[in-house]
Amino acid sequence: MREVLLDANMLIGAFDHDPKNPTHVQARKELRALLDDPGVLTAITPLVSFEVLRKPTRVSADELEAKLKPFHNFPISEKDACLATKLFRRFSEVEGKPECKNLERLSMDIFHCVCAELNDLEIISNDSDIPKIQQLIQESTQNA
Repeated sequence: MREVLLDANMLIGAFDHDPKNPTHVQARKELRALLDDPGVLTAITPLVSFEVLRKPTRVSADELEAKLKPFHNFPISEKDACLATKLFRRFSEVEGKPECKNLERLSMDIFHCVCAELNDLEIISNDSDIPKIQQLIQESTQNA
């Protein structure tokens, strides 16, 4: 079974959909293909739910909440949080200071990449920063 952790930006694009946005159109198609595949288990974390539900723009929060219910809710552990914290600090050394706005934006992505890595989940995201974060995780685990 293929197990995937869905990132918030993909779910926002698929569910809080702007039909004129090509990234949203692609996210909707990709999510539909994953959901239709019986060999795929789709998962989210409580933090992904938070990101998706915190400010819907095109659909109601209740509608979004109902759409998230069928997904396996993957638990977050202390181990996930500890490694994410270490990587955030390391990433800040590579990319800039922790107060950097871009780095703060990446904090959730770093956290979700760590959750996926530690729990043998593939992460599905439309975020271009994910490969860079995954590379940093690989380098960290190789140097540990």
